[in-house]
Amino acid sequence: MQIKRFRKVTIVSVTTMLFILTLLMSMLPFAAAYVPGACVYASSVGVPVTIDGVWSAGEWDDTLQYIMTNSTGGNVGYVRAKFNSTHLLIIIDSPWDTTNSTVYYHENVWLAFDTLNDGGANPQWDDYLVHSTTSWTSMGWMGSGNNWTQTWLGWAGTVACVQAGENFGWGTPLGASPNSATPHRISEMAVPLALVGSPGSTVGFYVQVDDDSTDPDGTGWLPSTAYSEWPPNAGGSPGWPAGWFGSAPCPAPNAWGNLKMMLIGDVNNDDKVDIFDLRIAAKAFGSTPSDPDWNPIVDLDNNGLIDVFDLRKIAKHYGETA
Repeated sequence: MQIKRFRKVTIVSVTTMLFILTLLMSMLPFAAAYVPGACVYASSVGVPVTIDGVWSAGEWDDTLQYIMTNSTGGNVGYVRAKFNSTHLLIIIDSPWDTTNSTVYYHENVWLAFDTLNDGGANPQWDDYLVHSTTSWTSMGWMGSGNNWTQTWLGWAGTVACVQAGENFGWGTPLGASPNSATPHRISEMAVPLALVGSPGSTVGFYVQVDDDSTDPDGTGWLPSTAYSEWPPNAGGSPGWPAGWFGSAPCPAPNAWGNLKMMLIGDVNNDDKVDIFDLRIAAKAFGSTPSDPDWNPIVDLDNNGLIDVFDLRKIAKHYGETA
């Protein structure tokens, strides 16, 4: 009896200490990195977003930040996501791209969604590829089982998108962000949930952004040489989907990461952040993917280690409900 009581007191004490520690560390900086099975956690909207290619003060503070990079580890960028009742909202911050578009009015941003999250070596009918334009688009691509086929996305609603640094001085100028004060390219998009899924769902997810000023032939027929992607090192190659120019901007769906629309810190997915989430996190504390207590849902910053940075996110959002 005394042993059981001791264990119970110990668990409660450790949980309490971790909770306090995470609260004390709530001001520490934070960024995510890729590990296999990486996931972008899209939170429910706390701060409204204007799709204008400008990172307005406080506009994305209610989101987690994830690192984008390329196969050589260069061109480090960032992606964040959240959702409202109708759209998935995404910002792609590219501090490495400090030039306006040169080939087109806009530069390439690709978003890919595997709605059934069933992976595969080739894109299937449930896989969608969205390409941004200067203001909105109803065209995209759908998997055919072998490659990508252009399709009409209007049934789901248009995809709103604005990029800083559009050609001929149109649109929004290059701007600053919390990641860099040097004017650079920022892309904001609003994707209808009909293409993504419903709150609480997890779908396959891939993002790529490239700089068309590095296009080898200057016409758009050849892939750009400067790009970044999420998940980092997933194996994408800037280009156009098969059927247009014989290439594809993204790797096979089985190399994509995941997108989970949820409350940040709601690791047991019951639409509230409470002591049960904190207890789950405490049990997995200190673990890595090779440990028996590893729980990838608790690894909120995707760095391959469940540590105080994950716990402080739960503490920060403690008490929130969907």
